[in-house]
Amino acid sequence: MQWRLALSLVRLREEVNSRWPNRKKDSDGAVGDAAHASRSSDHNPWITDQGGANVVSAIDITHDPDGGFDSYAFAEWLRLRKDRRIKYVISNRKIMSGSAGPQPWVWRKYSGSNPHDHHVHISVKADKLEYDNGSLWGIQGAVFPEHDEPKTQTVPATIRRGMKGHVIEMAQKPLGLTIDGIFGRKTEAAVKEYQLKHGLHVDGIVGPQTWKALLA
Repeated sequence: MQWRLALSLVRLREEVNSRWPNRKKDSDGAVGDAAHASRSSDHNPWITDQGGANVVSAIDITHDPDGGFDSYAFAEWLRLRKDRRIKYVISNRKIMSGSAGPQPWVWRKYSGSNPHDHHVHISVKADKLEYDNGSLWGIQGAVFPEHDEPKTQTVPATIRRGMKGHVIEMAQKPLGLTIDGIFGRKTEAAVKEYQLKHGLHVDGIVGPQTWKALLA
């Protein structure tokens, strides 16, 4: 059977390869093998696309922290970003559904035979407006959460004045600020005020302790 990869995932893979050009690809994958074909899987080309090859709506991207691509942190970034195209993500014995699934954007225990600790699995929705939506995912310039394997909850990266990105928005929201993703003078002042009020070290930098308080 002829098949092609969903355009949204083609875009995702292109952005990952552009950001981490030297990453390993040992566990990369799109269309499934015979084992996948014997069961229900988004790695199978099961979506019938009018006038063309059937569509595969899932990819795997190799976990390679030494090459710069930490798939565990990337999976958490996808959860925080809440892209509407996502159907579900599997990473390191956890699964998360997108907006249309059960417990949207919340990690749950994954008990499948493949723990997905060597790669992250991303599936997109079967709606053509979503799976063939080739708009940018926002990977270039994004700040990714720090990953600490022993912890069950990932702590976002330390942020300070002058930085930009989605992780800045995560701090601005509980601080009651205008969410623009820019760590400027007003955000720094709000962080210092928050730190003073909560008995934290007042430096205007959102590190592990300040994150812990903000996300509690």
